[in-house]
Amino acid sequence: MISVSPSGDEVRPIRITAPGRNPLDVTRAELTALVHESRMYLMRTFPAPSVGSLSDSSG
Repeated sequence: MISVSPSGDEVRPIRITAPGRNPLDVTRAELTALVHESRMYLMRTFPAPSVGSLSDSSG
């Protein structure tokens, strides 16, 4: 599980911790960019299912 907490560092005040990894201290801008890139990666890797697809309801 990934956790986000204060780092205590004035320059990079946010700490991201993940199992098996060293903690990563980031700025708010870096965290925002990381979240954005993660979402874009997931959208490219796992496209959303089609909503409102055509169905055969002529029955």
